[in-house]
Amino acid sequence: MTDKFDRYTEQLTSLIQEAIACSPESWNEGWLSIDCDGSYMNYALKNEGAEHKAEISGELRQLCEGLYVVMRQSGDWWVKAVIHFFRKNGSWSFNVDFTYQDSPTSAPAENKPAAPSTPSKPWWKLWQ
Repeated sequence: MTDKFDRYTEQLTSLIQEAIACSPESWNEGWLSIDCDGSYMNYALKNEGAEHKAEISGELRQLCEGLYVVMRQSGDWWVKAVIHFFRKNGSWSFNVDFTYQDSPTSAPAENKPAAPSTPSKPWWKLWQ
């Protein structure tokens, strides 16, 4: 179990560092949201109260995908992750919230097919 969470921590730390690097220096907080249905992944890096916009780097996209893959390979198949990062007492801190496939909040919308009950290979890992 510890090995699993060590991998998660390593992935999350790199992901948050890159999200902060992609954010304007004027930001004191931001939200990185990652949505994945097993086929497609969408990202958003926002701070609604900020004048300047963030730009998602290719490395941040790869780190988002890496977190999803590491967690899914360990049996934690989420459909949405929201990472809130913020300055607290002069240093960066964060909270992470995952919505899992079987969660009531992840029920499919009307006319949208549900995610498959068995994991399929991720579209970005062609060799699996």
